[in-house]
Amino acid sequence: MYHHKGSFSHLITGALTPGRQPWQRYLAELIGTFAIVFAGCGAIISNAHSSGALGTPGVCFAFGFVVTAMIYTLGPVSAAHFNPAVTIAFTLVKRFPARQMPPYFAAQIIGACLASGLHQVIYPAADLRAAQYGATLPTVSLTSAFILEIVLTFLLMLVVMAMATDKRVPGPVPGLAIGLTVIFDALFGGPISGASMNPVRSLAPALFAGGPALHLMWLYTLAPIIGACLAAVCYEALRDSRDFAQGAPADLEGAMQLEPGLSRHKQPAAESG
Repeated sequence: MYHHKGSFSHLITGALTPGRQPWQRYLAELIGTFAIVFAGCGAIISNAHSSGALGTPGVCFAFGFVVTAMIYTLGPVSAAHFNPAVTIAFTLVKRFPARQMPPYFAAQIIGACLASGLHQVIYPAADLRAAQYGATLPTVSLTSAFILEIVLTFLLMLVVMAMATDKRVPGPVPGLAIGLTVIFDALFGGPISGASMNPVRSLAPALFAGGPALHLMWLYTLAPIIGACLAAVCYEALRDSRDFAQGAPADLEGAMQLEPGLSRHKQPAAESG
């Protein structure tokens, strides 16, 4: 039997830290989401300030690197959702307790808005206007952008499901796999739809920029949620064994057992040793 004790997926989902306080999870979600919007959308604004010095690849790498860093830093605390679409998808497939959704959403929204608020303090008004605070705006039809956001988020969430809910994931794979997925999604999707994949990543700059960015929040809310939910259901269908499945965070298993309808899984025999 495959021996998975101590795998990195345990670290990234908090499996080695039972008894963690709820406020610690919420603060981790706030900080992680803040960092993603601050660095990622900040890169878009800095690109406008520097007349395109970063370019599309630079912005994409900024998003991918900060996601990777926050996963390694805060994954053991909150499972590093940093994205309401991810939280909803985990809940849909019974990998996250539904009663934890509202505080996770609140933390993510607050963190993202704090980041955009700090951008307003740091950057010149002209740069903020030019970059729309890093807001996501499509350059194609709304239908095309909607479909693309579903596909981009599907690919991202498929990787997230494997990394966060499978105990067999080895070594330093999860952060790198998810960060690289963000980068390649953004490289080809960014110039088309903005490659949001995350409702709060779009919401925070849109609240400050207003106008079209705010009017299009329906697209950047619904499409990522649909894509993430489809990916979560797909991965559960592909999962070869429930023995290695876990929640995200995994140390919420106690809560999962108390809440009706949440997934439970049999522990492999190797774990007893």
